[in-house]
Amino acid sequence: MTSTNGIIFVGRDPGGSPLAGAAAKSAVAVGQEARAAPRKAVTGRVRLATDAGLKQTGRLVDLSANGFCALLDDPVKPGILCLIDCDVSLRGQPRVISAVAKSVHSVLVSGKGYRVGFQFTTVSDGSVDVVRALLA
Repeated sequence: MTSTNGIIFVGRDPGGSPLAGAAAKSAVAVGQEARAAPRKAVTGRVRLATDAGLKQTGRLVDLSANGFCALLDDPVKPGILCLIDCDVSLRGQPRVISAVAKSVHSVLVSGKGYRVGFQFTTVSDGSVDVVRALLA
C-alpha cells in the first residue's frame, strides 16, 4: 500500500512490485478493530457503475481513509472494481468523492438491503481533500 495525503491506495507501486494487501493481515484480538483505519459515520448518496454495466445507487454508511461502506439494494460480488461517486456535505456545502473502489464484501441487512464494503484503489485529486476533511 502507498499513502498520499492520508489516503491509502492499493495496487502496484511505481516499481511494479506487488504491494501489501489482504494477505498481509495480522492476528486481531477479540474486541479489537480489524480495519487498518478508523471509520467515521458519514451520510450521503452513492452512485456506482461497473465495467459490466451494473449501476446502483444507495446510501453512504461510513468512511475511512481506506474505503467506505454503503447500503445498496443489491449485493456486489467481492473483487469487482466500481467507479464511485459519493455526494456528501462538508461544512454545509455539497461535495463529491469520485474514486475507483473494489468491493470487499456484501452482507444482507434484514429489511434494509446489503451493506457493501469498498476499498479505494484510486481517489481523484479533489476528492482526497474532501475525504481528509470529513475524517478530521
